[in-house]
Amino acid sequence: MIMNFWFSAVLLIMAAIALAAVPLLVKRRKSSGTSAREANIEQFQEQQKELEAQLSQGLISPSLAAEMRAELEKKLLSDVPARRNKAKEETKEYLDVRPGVALSALLVLLIPLLTVPLYWKLGAQTELQVAEALAEPELNADSLLDTLENWQQSKPDNPQALYLLGGRYLALGRMDDSEQAYRRFYELTDSDQGAAQLAQVLYLKNNSRLDAEISQLLHEALTRNEFNTTALGMQGIAAFEQKDYAGALAAWDKAFSVETDPVARESLLTGINQAKKMLGEPMPSLRVMVSLAPELQSLPGNTRVMVFARAREGRMPLAVKPVLVSELPGEVVLDDSTAMMMGGSKLSETDLLDVVATISLSGDVMNPDYKGEVKSVRFESKEVVELLIRPAG
Repeated sequence: MIMNFWFSAVLLIMAAIALAAVPLLVKRRKSSGTSAREANIEQFQEQQKELEAQLSQGLISPSLAAEMRAELEKKLLSDVPARRNKAKEETKEYLDVRPGVALSALLVLLIPLLTVPLYWKLGAQTELQVAEALAEPELNADSLLDTLENWQQSKPDNPQALYLLGGRYLALGRMDDSEQAYRRFYELTDSDQGAAQLAQVLYLKNNSRLDAEISQLLHEALTRNEFNTTALGMQGIAAFEQKDYAGALAAWDKAFSVETDPVARESLLTGINQAKKMLGEPMPSLRVMVSLAPELQSLPGNTRVMVFARAREGRMPLAVKPVLVSELPGEVVLDDSTAMMMGGSKLSETDLLDVVATISLSGDVMNPDYKGEVKSVRFESKEVVELLIRPAG
């Protein structure tokens, strides 16, 4: 990333130099062909020939021809001072251009000399290093903390630096440092995320127990943003520990409806299922009997089959479960525990479903080789869906 940046920067510097150097490279336009003096003489000679022709043809008298010849000679002589004046003007114009040329030459030298030190002072070199380290944290695990600390030291009140540093300290178990970073982040931003992250660190430091400050921070976070998933997750944990399973379920369900991070969604779903279990609620599920058409019986047993359900005429699967050809025919159970991690809705909240099973030998899931589908299945019907996989198309 940094190499790409410097390559682009060099190209831009070269472009700036080229623009400044244009006056040095553009030559003054020179007249081509015959000079003005030679053109005047040539015109004089042509007029002389025409005058002689008119005289020989008797069109004009000798006296008139002599008078006209004198006028032509006078006109030719009058052009000489004019040419001298023009030469003076061209000389003056050249002298006027020289300061601009000198300025361009100065810019050509100063641009590369000043650009790099100015960028080093005012630019985002540290931010580029942070972005590069965060792009592949596994490869930069040793240097990531140093990079973040250097960034925070160079810009002590940069909220982004404090937020990332607080998260890094938390991952390393350095709770005091994490609290300090998040507390400063919260002071600077007064945001719902600042309150939620600080509450989370304090909760972990307090042996996973709520106290007055943590409760107040959670209240502030949810007042500012009722869908703050960090605060909702903690609210659900607190309710669950107090045996308020309905409250825990409500908080986690709300967080699950907006959470997009796969790991966080999986944790929330685990909590939701546990709360439902404690409330005695059965897990809503969809039973699917999957089998292969006779012509597919020769497929290798380790061939992967994807069984999923999606909203009627929708594109994103709501729940998916992989099985092997060797397990077919067999029953596959789809429920909220098999929900797609990046989906928005839950399977149990959808009335009409399309149930699909696909086999893609090439790995292209959008264009499977074999497919089975049953449309407009009602989730609450509790009936077993019969799904037969045939050659696609």
